Amino acid sequence: MWSANSSRSYDQTDVHIRLGKTISEQITCVVGDDHEALRSGLVALLDAEEDLRVVGQARNGRELLELAERRRPDVTIADIEMPAIDGIAFCREVTSRPHPPAVVLYTGTAEPSVLQSALDAGARGFVVKSGPPQDLIRAIRTVHAGLPYVDGRLGASLLERRVAGLLSERESEVLQHLANGLTTDAVGKELFLSPATVRSYTENAMHKLDAHNRVHAVATALRLGLIS
Repeated sequence: MWSANSSRSYDQTDVHIRLGKTISEQITCVVGDDHEALRSGLVALLDAEEDLRVVGQARNGRELLELAERRRPDVTIADIEMPAIDGIAFCREVTSRPHPPAVVLYTGTAEPSVLQSALDAGARGFVVKSGPPQDLIRAIRTVHAGLPYVDGRLGASLLERRVAGLLSERESEVLQHLANGLTTDAVGKELFLSPATVRSYTENAMHKLDAHNRVHAVATALRLGLIS
């Protein structure tokens, strides 16, 4: 297992067995943060997990963008306040490219407006640095599974903004099932609806929540307390 002080390059592509799992079975990650001590700590934290593998690290947003393009990780962890290119701009750029990684933004700013900017930029996960390290690990596994992850502290700060009645009962049911990981076809079978009808409810919910895609709609509904 690599340590934070290891001199071994994270760009090496050798195939090896680690803790009984092959590289192909692990979630590959790259980490971007301009604070060396924090970045090294994150690398050590993630690489200690059996199902995670760090394949690169960067000091700024430009390096991270190049690294994500070269290494093609499953998940990219980015600090919002990186130099050269900040985390929001990085997220917007990398998610516009073919086959983008899922992006988790890791930030010291627990502001709803920052979360909204992150979601608008295409982030799948949003984790506040003041929380326990396991939150970041949980976020990585969640976004890799195709679901959004929003830090619980941020959700708590938005309870007063709960919007009762914004979504219809059926729209809420559809988003709840999507949040639980069901596909459109599976939601249709669960609710006895055609896939086209499920898509219609999803699109209506996206419009009401001002969301640009299904993941954004689910994340916004979770943030507002409309689903759990």
